[in-house]
Amino acid sequence: MYHRSSAILCFQNFKEAALYFDQVLPLNMGRMQGDPDIGDILVGYPESIPSAALSHLIDGVEGNTVTYSHATRVMEFTADKWVEFAKKVSPYAQLWAPDPRREKQHDPQEEHQKLLTAYLSDAHLNGGAPIRQALSEYANALGVQNFSVALPTAVSGNEADPSLMLSNLQLIDAASADWRQILDVRKDDTSRKKLARLRLFLHEDFQGKPATFIEDDLLRRVEDYELTTKKFGFTTFTSSLGMLLDAKSLQASAGAGVLAGFFGGIEVGLLSAAAIELGKVALNVAEKRHDMKHWQSGHEMAYVFETRDRLRK
Repeated sequence: MYHRSSAILCFQNFKEAALYFDQVLPLNMGRMQGDPDIGDILVGYPESIPSAALSHLIDGVEGNTVTYSHATRVMEFTADKWVEFAKKVSPYAQLWAPDPRREKQHDPQEEHQKLLTAYLSDAHLNGGAPIRQALSEYANALGVQNFSVALPTAVSGNEADPSLMLSNLQLIDAASADWRQILDVRKDDTSRKKLARLRLFLHEDFQGKPATFIEDDLLRRVEDYELTTKKFGFTTFTSSLGMLLDAKSLQASAGAGVLAGFFGGIEVGLLSAAAIELGKVALNVAEKRHDMKHWQSGHEMAYVFETRDRLRK
């Protein structure tokens, strides 16, 4: 079902998920520590998220790293709900250790993997809530009713959530980007509009399709886009060269040069004629660039390509 806003319970790749989903809910908040290098509090494990970014992922408002007023409220509220969730899933994984001495007795990354394994097997142990019910109640407690779950594979049976497939393909190198860049993309109005258009396209074209079909089709569109972009440079060059070597153009230039020679000298006339021809070439290139930019901006996956280029800078 299509929803204008989107939310995701995230097992991994928070940065990637942050580029495609409005809300990204962490499933492990067992650690909080200050980082003087970024001047913020890092939250979570195995991927640490700055409090400023966590605030934006939860409610769309970037945390203030000077007063921490909003970030503190978000962290406290989210942490409270997460502790309740961690207690519910304790039969499956020990995510939370109220006794600091106990933390040394288990590996947080190993426990996180246990939680993932339990989710994938749809575990239901006697005396504990079903694992997927616990996740759903956690999301609901944070005010999220409709959500997806980010997994190492986005496949669910024979079908897949198209947005998850797109995120799972890692077409954007989010891992090497810093959170400041991620937040700038999330807050940019133009990027948000293109993301909304991308979601609509995915829903219309891929809903209910097999995961393998979605992956192949999206990769084909990426390849076609890159080939067209490369071809643009070659065709622009050859068409411009053709204009310069066109016999009629050369004849016109020579005629204009001779005519101008009667008034200002043959050299001046030929230079003027050449300038006219070069001006035509420049106009031709400008028109083709405009057409190319228009095509790129209107592409169904424009958000992916533009964000990828933006994060490379």
